[in-house]
Amino acid sequence: MKRILILMTMCLLLCAAAGARRTPGDKAGVTFDNMIYDFGTIKQTDDKVTHKFVMTVTGDQPVAIISATANCGCTTPKYDRKPVKPGTTSDITVSFIPKGQRGEIDKTVRVRLKNGAGKSETVNLRITGVVVP
Repeated sequence: MKRILILMTMCLLLCAAAGARRTPGDKAGVTFDNMIYDFGTIKQTDDKVTHKFVMTVTGDQPVAIISATANCGCTTPKYDRKPVKPGTTSDITVSFIPKGQRGEIDKTVRVRLKNGAGKSETVNLRITGVVVP
């Protein structure tokens, strides 16, 4: 009897832990069209390349992008600082300058979000690719 009780308790805990997993942006009430973008092969001599990550507010509160910072000086995020209303979208444009880079790249942009109810969250967007001479 004790074994069954212990087994049932373990199953309950595992199910609760699995249900607690959230996708990035859930806490603030947003979704992104994609979290990772692959530029493919980029030449070192190319000018900057850019990609727009589209954020949609899915919650019932407006969401503001508090900050967006890159882990490298060759990567620059650009975004609108105005709060985004529920049901609408906003872009975070990430630019990458391949000059001086070589080989595989994997850059991260940390986006800090805050909704009208005061809930905040940090979401990581990534760009990848290969820089060739």
